[in-house]
Amino acid sequence: MNEETGYQAHNRPRRRSAWSGPMLLVLIFLVIVLVVSLFFRVSEIAVINASEYSDEDIIAASGIEEGANLFFVDRFKAASMIFSDLPYMDTVSIRRQMPNRIIIQAEGSAPVAYLRLDEEFWLLDRQGKMLGTVSQTEAEKYPEIRNLEPLTALAGVDMIVEGANEARLAYYIRLLTPLRAEGMLPYIQWIDLKNVTNPVLRFDDRIDVYMGESDNMDYEVALLRDVTTRLSTDDSGTLYYAGGSSWTFSPD
Repeated sequence: MNEETGYQAHNRPRRRSAWSGPMLLVLIFLVIVLVVSLFFRVSEIAVINASEYSDEDIIAASGIEEGANLFFVDRFKAASMIFSDLPYMDTVSIRRQMPNRIIIQAEGSAPVAYLRLDEEFWLLDRQGKMLGTVSQTEAEKYPEIRNLEPLTALAGVDMIVEGANEARLAYYIRLLTPLRAEGMLPYIQWIDLKNVTNPVLRFDDRIDVYMGESDNMDYEVALLRDVTTRLSTDDSGTLYYAGGSSWTFSPD
């Protein structure tokens, strides 16, 4: 009977500690953290750059350093720092590439116009971002934007407006992109947005162009380009957009 009892005790299942499972998970987690810390460190920072800044400027602004842990790099903070330090930047994306590479893709904001505020000349990109102040000589390489008044002027920040200026800024954004795409910006001296239902721009310092209202700004500007190429270089006067595919020229 003692032998039977001893046999049963020997084969009785052992109870596991309630802590063994969680402890094993913690141990596995610590091993993973150790491996990540030791082996996945940034040894290369690559920049895909379409901006006026150098790769070195972009990397320095990001705050990312070689030797940093690849998985602990705060990509959102790094992108925010780039925007803060480099106001001519338009878009930034940062991604990790195993096992040790960070890729920064950056696209700059190209100045397309300027705004005069008191005695300062502010460059603007096509979305209304205020890129910073320049000399009058540098500013006048671009069209002047008239009757658009921001609430504040901060380099690298989208223009903040209210009231009637909201519609003016919206028109500016709709207009500047096709003007740039059609190669017309070098021929425009100023754009007056006071009357947002019929803004006027000065073309080649000899023709006032009344833009009227259009649901298809790309089409309207493409037509305008064709019309201006048909005019003689001696022609001066006023162009009116009559809607559809019609422009009317009234000579001086």
